[in-house]
Amino acid sequence: MDGSATRPRRWRWLAIIPLAIVLWLTITASGRAARRQFFAALRIARPQGVSVTVPAFSGPTGSRRLQDAVAGMLADSAHVTREARDTTVADAAAAARLASFTPRLPAARKDPPTLSVESARSITMRVNRNGLRTIFTEAGLSATALPAAIDGATLTIDTPAAIRARYGHCPVDEGQTLTNQIAQRPPASTDNGDCVILEQRPVVTAQIPTGLDMQQLAGVAVEVAGMSPNQARDFQQAVTWPAALALTMPRFIRSYQMVQVHGASAMLLNTAGRRGPTYELLWTAGGRVYSLTGYGSSADAVPLANSMPDAGTAP
Repeated sequence: MDGSATRPRRWRWLAIIPLAIVLWLTITASGRAARRQFFAALRIARPQGVSVTVPAFSGPTGSRRLQDAVAGMLADSAHVTREARDTTVADAAAAARLASFTPRLPAARKDPPTLSVESARSITMRVNRNGLRTIFTEAGLSATALPAAIDGATLTIDTPAAIRARYGHCPVDEGQTLTNQIAQRPPASTDNGDCVILEQRPVVTAQIPTGLDMQQLAGVAVEVAGMSPNQARDFQQAVTWPAALALTMPRFIRSYQMVQVHGASAMLLNTAGRRGPTYELLWTAGGRVYSLTGYGSSADAVPLANSMPDAGTAP
């Protein structure tokens, strides 16, 4: 007898067996339990999202305060006891009186700057240890270094006043809000190529709970603000956390290079924003932190910074 005649019957039996299993799973109580276990095994658990409160961009170049990023990671809310406000002043002497320090200005710029003073700022927050542990874990850091005692502890960051000097044809500091777009206020353009904004202030002071590593926390904040891990590592070699928390970070970073200003390590960020500044130079000297933002060529940044009085000399 030809074996080929039995093949269709064999395949019919093979098709009937799965149908019988499905019928058993549907009818019997034990089958229904097995069915639930079977389909449960096929389900993929829904991932738990990790949310970090990232504050809106602010400041003269649409940048973000690093201390606000820290506050967003540490606590559900932060209490601002002193809010920073800008005041335009007539000259460097007036700026010094208001900010309580004398600004150092670049000798390479011969045009007079527009000066303003950002008043001191103070924020207080209570540490949420569980949220911070989650963020550290997601960042690939050990959460075991966060002692239980920091939960609910108070952290206060006091930011001194800053002096801001604007040179050239800078865009109006109004931000690209919906209201401004409706009003058709123009964004930055090629006419702003000679614009340079120099901001300087003393480093922050803080009341820190015992066991909280602020340098490590600042490193995570820098990544939240947009830096890659490699960029954050090099940034922290040039800028320690008391200086970092006084800074604002640019919205976009395309590349960077480590340079020197008066022999000190500095970081030159190439932002190349289509409607914003093209570079930002960050460095610290003499207990102050400096940010030099320009809309022209980044090659001008270091020579311009080196034309400022050295921190070891009188400004």
